[in-house]
Amino acid sequence: MQSNLWLLIAVALPLPGALLAYVLGRRQARWATGSMLLVSAADFLILSVVLWQAAHGRESAFVLEGFCVSGIALYADGFRALYAWLAALLWGVASVFSFSYFKGRANMPRYAFFTLLTLSATVGVFLSDQLLTTTMFFEVMSLASYPWVAHEETPETLRAAQSYLWFAIIGGMCMLMGLLLLPQALIQAKYSAWQNAADGIGASSLLLPGILLLIGFGTKAGAFPLHTWLPRAYPAAPAPATALLSAVLSKAGIFGILLLSVKLMLPIAAWHVLIFWIGVLTMVLGGVLALLSTEIKRILACSSMSQIGFILVGVGVYGLLQAGGIAAQGILTHMVNHSVLKMILFLCAGVLVMNLGKTDLNDARGFGRGKPLLHFMFLTGMLGLAGVPLGSGFASKSLLHEGLSEYIHILHGNAWLYTAAEWLFILSGGLTLAYMLKIYICLFWERGAACRPATRYITKASAAVLAAAAASVWLLGLFPGVFLGGIGRLGAGLMQAEAEPVAYFSAENLLGAGKSIAAGLLIYALVVRGLLSVRTEGGRGYRNIMPERLNLGIWSTGRCSMRSPR
Repeated sequence: MQSNLWLLIAVALPLPGALLAYVLGRRQARWATGSMLLVSAADFLILSVVLWQAAHGRESAFVLEGFCVSGIALYADGFRALYAWLAALLWGVASVFSFSYFKGRANMPRYAFFTLLTLSATVGVFLSDQLLTTTMFFEVMSLASYPWVAHEETPETLRAAQSYLWFAIIGGMCMLMGLLLLPQALIQAKYSAWQNAADGIGASSLLLPGILLLIGFGTKAGAFPLHTWLPRAYPAAPAPATALLSAVLSKAGIFGILLLSVKLMLPIAAWHVLIFWIGVLTMVLGGVLALLSTEIKRILACSSMSQIGFILVGVGVYGLLQAGGIAAQGILTHMVNHSVLKMILFLCAGVLVMNLGKTDLNDARGFGRGKPLLHFMFLTGMLGLAGVPLGSGFASKSLLHEGLSEYIHILHGNAWLYTAAEWLFILSGGLTLAYMLKIYICLFWERGAACRPATRYITKASAAVLAAAAASVWLLGLFPGVFLGGIGRLGAGLMQAEAEPVAYFSAENLLGAGKSIAAGLLIYALVVRGLLSVRTEGGRGYRNIMPERLNLGIWSTGRCSMRSPR
């Protein structure tokens, strides 16, 4: 293993870039966006070299002694290098989209400044190799991303930002308490030495600090019951920021939970049972909230919560199987899939904001008609997220399902509770298809006031990066053995489980996907078309039936209401 200064440069480069973007942006707003893009591109190139080295077995590390007393420890194995690289790539995609999205909008220098600060902290989280390093970067990331949510400075967005900040602070305080309860040897040890440092420490001594750390990481991931900020904050933030919140920052929370599960708590069965059932509740509740919502960004926000639940189910199964290889591959591949898919879908929602200023289904009906490029990009995201065969999400969800099936098989006759969880897994896949169909049919097949000629609704640069992202999703789905299998191999070191050969399109996987698709079509027909919408003169009206006390959104009234199509 070699010492690599490029790791520190990748973390530090966005800091002077943030100051430059702010100073230049005060003179010309587009210069702030341009600086943001150039810094993201430079970080991407540096991390491309780091990833290439890690993929060829040349893992690297860097330690900055004495910084903040304990120093900074960075390490790039395959998975950490991959996710730092992916973060820089998606930051670049969001920056390109920001040129058109923020045109004529205020506070662009401030947005660029905090966006680059958040990039620095996020890359630091993924490359960290010590708990103090992880928590330091994690807290900076949480606070630096707060201005995203408050960007518009309306009463609604400020309330959402306040909720985001409260959860970040509470999560940070819980992480601090967890750190104080851990033995000093664990706090200062590199992650690779955690298991040796934990020898002789009983499960009872690790569970409480582990749960406190879980609260901090789980808050950022949007896991139940720490999810209530998410349906408020995601719709409040500008679309490029929301895309990064969902695609990257939520995975920083998952990364922290993975470190705890893989490196420290692996022998403790109670921990993995807890993670598994948190994942089940998050998966189902997120799907239900998304199905009942009428605001597109909020639907996608609740969808992010549900997909995080799928990943947490995989994390729990991985631990219950004691480093199950199939589950490990499913976790890593679904993280990557979700990052790319949500970047596409939230930026598609950003196209609606730029053209309509609204993303409510009743205002956006028919907007996508006559727009084949937007249709292709949204359809790509929908099919991938819903786990339809040949979409990238099919392969990663199949791996998660295979891991759960393997654990049920091991339990033999005592598996009824986990068999019920398997059916909830399939049902949640159906919910995903149902709420995505709700958006898709409304935008691209129904007629309404938003149906306009396809004239300059997206710039060429934004269309190019979104089309490239959509094309990459199809490559992942059509050739899962090459690309998703490669991700599994990159993550083998972190997950302590060798990647296994997988028959992605086996009859069992296709049958599981078929059950979810059938459930989704049935839910759409009975619930969405029957209960949640009515046919009115000139189109179809979508209504919100959630009681106000259960409605976590900030734009809907919470009453059983529906606006008639114009």
